[in-house]
Amino acid sequence: MAIRFLYPCYFDASLTRSEGRRVAMSLAVSAPNMAMISRAAKVCGVSVLDEERDAHHPAQWYKAGGRIRVEYAGSKEDLLRSVAGKLGGK
Repeated sequence: MAIRFLYPCYFDASLTRSEGRRVAMSLAVSAPNMAMISRAAKVCGVSVLDEERDAHHPAQWYKAGGRIRVEYAGSKEDLLRSVAGKLGGK
């Protein structure tokens, strides 16, 4: 199992890919927060280890959005798609 980090900006429909969004627009949601992402990860069967509320995404160092530390055996892209699918995007 590998430790992975999930940042809210990965799922934010208002951001471009270069601004930090990592999922397709069809899976992105408006104003994602850590609670939404944590719930979605748990629904996917992902082990949520910690919620770090003061963490900053490197591309958005000026904005504290937090991050969620999870344990996942597959690829990060598979993890992101699974969690995004449970967030209820468009």
